[in-house]
Amino acid sequence: MLKKFESPLKLPHYKLWTNFVRKRWPWYLAGALSVLLTNICQVFFTRAMGWLLDLFTKNTFPISYDGTKHDKFMALFFVLLASRLILTLGRMLWRLTLARQTHHAAGFLKEKVWKSARYFPRHELKTIYTKGKLMNAANSDVSVSRFLFGFTLVGMMDVIFLGIITIATMLTISWKFTILCLLVMSFLPWSVKKLSTLQVNRYTKAQESLDDFNELVSQSVGSIRLQKLSELGRFWTEFLVQGASHYRKTWILAVKTNLLYMPLIGLSTILVYVVLFSYGVYQVFEGQMSVGDFVAINGLAFILQDPLIELGYIIAEWRKGMASLSRLNNIYDAPKESFLYKEAHHVEKHNVVFDIVDLSFTFPDGKEEVISHLNFKVHAKERMGIKGPIGSGKSILLDILSGLERNYTGKVFFKGKEFHHYSHQSLRDVIAHVHQRPFLFADTIRANVSLDRDMSDEEIWSYLKIAGLDEDVKRFEKGLLTPLGEWGVNLSGGQKQRLSLARALARKPRILLLDDCLSAVDTVTEEKILKRIDEFLSETTVIWVAHRDSTLKYCDHILELKSYE
Repeated sequence: MLKKFESPLKLPHYKLWTNFVRKRWPWYLAGALSVLLTNICQVFFTRAMGWLLDLFTKNTFPISYDGTKHDKFMALFFVLLASRLILTLGRMLWRLTLARQTHHAAGFLKEKVWKSARYFPRHELKTIYTKGKLMNAANSDVSVSRFLFGFTLVGMMDVIFLGIITIATMLTISWKFTILCLLVMSFLPWSVKKLSTLQVNRYTKAQESLDDFNELVSQSVGSIRLQKLSELGRFWTEFLVQGASHYRKTWILAVKTNLLYMPLIGLSTILVYVVLFSYGVYQVFEGQMSVGDFVAINGLAFILQDPLIELGYIIAEWRKGMASLSRLNNIYDAPKESFLYKEAHHVEKHNVVFDIVDLSFTFPDGKEEVISHLNFKVHAKERMGIKGPIGSGKSILLDILSGLERNYTGKVFFKGKEFHHYSHQSLRDVIAHVHQRPFLFADTIRANVSLDRDMSDEEIWSYLKIAGLDEDVKRFEKGLLTPLGEWGVNLSGGQKQRLSLARALARKPRILLLDDCLSAVDTVTEEKILKRIDEFLSETTVIWVAHRDSTLKYCDHILELKSYE
């Protein structure tokens, strides 16, 4: 049974492309007209050179004109000069209009990757859409697919317009020569189609290999200190070398496939030159074609090769770009957590911050409950401590209290309402969550504290002081402008934790959730930090998770969880 044909334009990634083009249609229309104008001038110049030769050899002119030979020459000269000027102008215009859409598309596609990633379920960010995959998508896939919106379209229009105009002009000179030219060149599109299919397959494998390698690098950087402590560095080095080698082999294979276009095009050029030049010379000797027409039609034949040769690259670039755009669209269309982006109420004042009723939680792949039938309340400005053995659910409880984890049973009331009554942004404005394993950007200390907020140096120093990191930063040569490596690899574990705490404090939260974020800090420094938090955050509700009892000494009450394993 024959399958029903489905237009590629109905595929999601094609719709993404067409919607972008529709929104910016004036630029694309101006660009298309500029390409058309350029192609007309390019073909006209070649044809006019034939008229110029016939003027010198046979004293003929393409139109009826009573002027002298000198007058006719000057007329052709100024027409040729005008065509070159218009040609130059046309090329400038399509670069400023159509080609520039490549850069607009790059920003659009990259921004869309990160906007989509913001709303992914947490478990998918860890398993499916990992950092390596998202980084590869935002860089490699965007770099390839962006040309579909600009330069590739320039080439496509050039193929269509230049091909049609050239063939039409050649037919006015000799229809036999034109048909022979098309027959000789007919093998080229078929060969290119076969080659482009092979190239796309190999390119896709190379991109998948780069995904894996990026993820491996990310894991290696994240565990660099553990490698030093456990002397596993050489094993990681072997893994990275193997990953890099596999990517290198797949990418080289894709590049080699791309290089096959050169001998294919060269063979076509030689074949066309031999056949058409021989046939053209024969027609001149037989008196069936003038020297000017011979030069013009051969020039047009080689112009016609340009769109056919370009067609090969266009097909390859189009298919490769669409393969990357399809990968990007999978990210854009991936399921999102609706509570992360829906609009809802803002947080209002309420004396009871958290009211937990019969709360239970089980991991999706687990059978035993991590948290079972838990009940408690937290009032405004209180300090509550949470402790318990590993696996008792302390971290997941903070995830629930922050509103990030919603797959629980029971009731969680925040400020008198369940979480679904609030927008995600409104929750983030009042709740700060400092995780046990901090994440730091490869940027300056200042940027890691301020993030998207405009803050003075005095403010940043004040938060660093509360977090007990100000003296450390002052000892750095560049102070607040000290650059950090990926994950803050040039800081100690305790320094990274304190910097993450300072960043949370800079948000001026009303509720602060601390997930054992001082575990790598010595007890003396910890005591200073606890005193400062208690002093400077007297109006803030604080919930601490800690293994050391000394960390919880300033808490009003302590919740002890038990392990159910």
